[in-house]
Amino acid sequence: MAMMIRKDTLLYKLTQLHWFLLLTIIALAMFGSLILFSAGSSAHDLETGNLKIDASYAIAHIWRFVLMLGVALVVALLPLRLWASLAYPAYFIGVLLLLGVELMGNIVNGSQRWLTLGPLTLQPSELMKIAVPIALARYYHQMFAAGRNGLWVHLIALVMVLVPVAFVLKQPDLGTSLMILGTGCGVIFFAGISLRVVVVVIALVAFMTPVVYFFGLHDYQRERIHTMWDPDADPLGKGYQLQQGMIAVGSGGLAGKGFMEGAQKELEYIPEQHTDFIFTIVAEEFGFAGSVVLLLAWGTAIFQGMMVAGHSRSAFGSLAASGFISTLLLYVGINIGMVIGLLPVVGIPLPLISYGGTAIVTVMIGFGLLMAVHLNRANDMTLRGLF
Repeated sequence: MAMMIRKDTLLYKLTQLHWFLLLTIIALAMFGSLILFSAGSSAHDLETGNLKIDASYAIAHIWRFVLMLGVALVVALLPLRLWASLAYPAYFIGVLLLLGVELMGNIVNGSQRWLTLGPLTLQPSELMKIAVPIALARYYHQMFAAGRNGLWVHLIALVMVLVPVAFVLKQPDLGTSLMILGTGCGVIFFAGISLRVVVVVIALVAFMTPVVYFFGLHDYQRERIHTMWDPDADPLGKGYQLQQGMIAVGSGGLAGKGFMEGAQKELEYIPEQHTDFIFTIVAEEFGFAGSVVLLLAWGTAIFQGMMVAGHSRSAFGSLAASGFISTLLLYVGINIGMVIGLLPVVGIPLPLISYGGTAIVTVMIGFGLLMAVHLNRANDMTLRGLF
């Protein structure tokens, strides 16, 4: 007789994890390590002609991923009700930290984005990429449970989004503010706002765009938009990185030049290519075919996340999952869009591929929440006592 595993045990929860999603995440991170190995190494040292190997980026990436994979599994295995109970505190603490940044934050390269608390230096805006969608998910769960779904419900949700967006824009950090705004609006959309309201909002945004452009953006932000439209205007200055990035993407052709054979990387034509512009290495060394495979892998992860959101019986779980999927779409879409010249360069990394610790923390916690929603998909989560 086969041994039965009790449903309240850790072993049972492990067997019920979304293993397809988990393996997709691991595959993306391992591919990212491969690309970072190439980013740190050159096929030939320019001085000696010998093979030059530097695995420091790749090794650091693997260690960070393994650490955050453990965190994601802990997040996934804990009750989803716990994360719902932490949603409001996380949001309000995040807003207070953003206020702290405004009052006494550290200024680095002209931007005031970091806050030092004792031995810790934090970037509170990163917290809001997770705090905003789960706070909105809990808010809508509360409203729907009470039978409330009027326009005013969505307006309050929009205010919850705009408060942190305003703080982050002030820092200034256009990329992160767009991420928070896009994620929040994604949750509001999936919460069932009327399409007529969506059309009105789009029209209002179109009307306000010139006002924001001339009076709301800093000079360097307007210059980035100019560079996107005409990188040839300053090919050795502001347009240099974008031009070289597009050359790398185009030179890869259909099948690419081969692993570690990218000329743009080897000649160091693209500054900090291992971070925001890492997609140029993928396109140059693996070509159009490799780029499509990477996009299909991300599409697979995003589609699985959408299925998790659709199968959840609770409003909190469905909207929290939808919010994180919106975040992923923005990460991937903005990063690749800016590399190929369709969007201004705003400093958004390609998650699980780019080098850096901040984005991987946000993304892996989000994946943990996504798997927690999957594990609790059959639970309608009344959340009694939380509101």
